[in-house]
Amino acid sequence: MRGKMIRRRTLAAVSALVLALTAAFACWTRPFWIVSASLSSERDSLESKKDKIERELAEIEQDLAETENDIVKEQQYQETLDQQITLNLQKMSVLEQEMTAISEEITATEEQLAQTEEQISAKEAEIEDTSDQYKARMRANYMSNGTSTLEMLFSAESFSDFLTGIEMMQAISRHDTALLEELRVQQAGLENERSQAERVREDLAERQTEAEASRQEMEETNRQLEAAYQKSLTATQNLELEQANFEANKEQRLKEAEEIDREIEELMRQIAMQNTQNTAQGGGIVTEAGFLWPLPGFSNINSPYGWRFNNTDFHTGMDIGGSGVYGADIVVAKSGVVASPMTHWSYGNNIVINHGDGYVTLYAHCSTLLVSPGQTVTQGQVIARVGATGNVTGPHLHFEVYYNGVRQNPANFISYW
Repeated sequence: MRGKMIRRRTLAAVSALVLALTAAFACWTRPFWIVSASLSSERDSLESKKDKIERELAEIEQDLAETENDIVKEQQYQETLDQQITLNLQKMSVLEQEMTAISEEITATEEQLAQTEEQISAKEAEIEDTSDQYKARMRANYMSNGTSTLEMLFSAESFSDFLTGIEMMQAISRHDTALLEELRVQQAGLENERSQAERVREDLAERQTEAEASRQEMEETNRQLEAAYQKSLTATQNLELEQANFEANKEQRLKEAEEIDREIEELMRQIAMQNTQNTAQGGGIVTEAGFLWPLPGFSNINSPYGWRFNNTDFHTGMDIGGSGVYGADIVVAKSGVVASPMTHWSYGNNIVINHGDGYVTLYAHCSTLLVSPGQTVTQGQVIARVGATGNVTGPHLHFEVYYNGVRQNPANFISYW
């Protein structure tokens, strides 16, 4: 859109130029480029400056587009980083909860171990006490085994009583042995519980170490992401400053172009005044009533006059071309005077012919110009050859018609024969 605005400004300037030329040559007496050599030279210098500004504006527009694209990319990158940071923080939150749960499990396991240790100690004391009692009884029984047995025999009222006494002694011994064994089995069970609890504690400690390592890794990742985010923000700020500089430069160039337009208009006013003064001597250009087809041998109209591209671009002339058109002869459509052959960034090598009766024609995108400023040309004379200079996609002749400075539809004046 901005490129089209620049182009429309340029076309408006060309229209103003053609209008001024029409006024300047309306009553021709002497060659314009002799009478106003200094003014025309100054005009050419201004046109050259304006072309340079328009090229710079095109470059600025491209720089602005690239900068805008870079800003969008940085903003998209920042969004991605922000999402990654948020996701990483969520993972860290889950990990913190897991580490809290592990810590609580470790505390519970250590409490269980402490209780088991107390139970083991109590059981060991009980076993020790029972074992001491058992040993004392066994020792006493051994020391007095014979006497006790004889006493039991003589004191028994019957042999049956004796056997009963012996069985009771054996039963007590078996009970003590079984009790001791049961205590040892209980102790072994407690030892197993302690071993299991210690293994659980070791597993939990290992999980805690791994979780801590993961947390530190996530913190480092977050630091890197935050650093990248801040770097991208700085890059965006720099791009926005660069964008602002481009915009300011663009505005400055537009003002310079407008100032040059005003200077050109003033020069053309002066040129018109000079030529008006010369009309007092009488005379003028003898020109034909009709126009010739400007590109003999080629009838294809590549693009007619008017709106095109879904009414997004107004084509200011008629494009004539065809196979093998490059280098073909371009003839002047009507007799007149060469007003302004020049090179333009959009029209390329072009010629403006003033016909002295209010009509002006323009021939653009030429490869070679065969006439000079101020030269009188006759209808049908070869003035240039077809090329592809300026803002084009291929070789063709761009032909325009003006009447009293107003652009006309060329199809109303020319037709292929």
